[in-house]
Amino acid sequence: MRRAWVPALIGTLLGLSWQLLTVHYNYGDNLTALFCTGSYYPTPPSLAGEHIYVFPNSGGYDGQSYHYVAHDPLCRSDICRAVPDPMLRYRRILLPGMAYLLALGRQPWIDVSYIACNLGFLFVGSWWLALLLIRLRIHPWFAAFYVLAPASLISLDRLVVDLALTSLCLGFAVYANSGAKWKLYAVLAAAALCRESGFLLTAAYALHMLALRRFRKSLVFSTAILPAVAWNAYVSLRIPGGPAFRLRYFIPVWGLIQSLGRPTAYPFGPVTNTAIRAFDSLELAGAILAMALAFRGLRKAMFEPVRTACLLWAILGLTLSEFIWTDCYATARILSPLLLFLFLRSFADGGKLGRLPLAMVVPRVWLEITPQALGVLRGLL
Repeated sequence: MRRAWVPALIGTLLGLSWQLLTVHYNYGDNLTALFCTGSYYPTPPSLAGEHIYVFPNSGGYDGQSYHYVAHDPLCRSDICRAVPDPMLRYRRILLPGMAYLLALGRQPWIDVSYIACNLGFLFVGSWWLALLLIRLRIHPWFAAFYVLAPASLISLDRLVVDLALTSLCLGFAVYANSGAKWKLYAVLAAAALCRESGFLLTAAYALHMLALRRFRKSLVFSTAILPAVAWNAYVSLRIPGGPAFRLRYFIPVWGLIQSLGRPTAYPFGPVTNTAIRAFDSLELAGAILAMALAFRGLRKAMFEPVRTACLLWAILGLTLSEFIWTDCYATARILSPLLLFLFLRSFADGGKLGRLPLAMVVPRVWLEITPQALGVLRGLL
């Protein structure tokens, strides 16, 4: 553990440095730009004093919703009504709720608190990754590169909750087979509160225990989702809006098929568009390969909790909508746990194929961040 915290700290400082640089050189020192608030949705009057950075002619991104949830986690003011999709975003309370608690409910502190909590998950995720690397006899300093993983980089750029969940998935990998079981239980409970896919970790461990015929243990760990179930019940009763999910979102493979026939349109010249779509295709191929690899060794899947989680994440991937598949950020961040699990398992199993999906997905994420990187570079020079 003493060897793990240094690379974790370095990775976290790199993430913080990137945020400070891009805010300074690209957004005029307005920290709220990281929430990616779009002009299509009016900002709540209660936050008028924040001088929120608004991107013109834009619907924004998910971070704007979590920003508002952090300011009004119990939906008691006009801030709640400004959330574009409250029934969905309020379910993902872990990161916004932590930000509110850390700020002691003081509105002027919440933005900085949110960013600090996000960086906290970067630190703990890097730390857990370092522990996993030590188990694989790989130098723990490579854990500092966790900051460049898809979920990490996207969450630093847009302040979404996927870095938090991906870090908790690494914690699941650490504690599922060793360590104090109360730590595993805490990770499972937190993941379910982070976002819906976090329930898959509890399902994976419960199925693993059932495969080992440890029925009592399976039942005990299944209760880790109860805080999230209670919170979801509160959201359903308290938060206005329609259902968070519709059945059409869960038609297997249909969203993927639709995305193959409708490539994303970009407002650039033919050469640039062709290059970007080549990266899109590479990312899509990497995601498909990751899901295919998760189905290998299906008979043994239930006897290893991480492999069980990979299988469940692949099934989730097959149900993603066309909107997710055509958003380069959405695909990469949602499937980040699967990509990292496969990457780590490739070292344990000795097969290099599991490293390929992550290598195919990250270039498109890095390409998306390139304009900001160029802005920072111009400012430094």
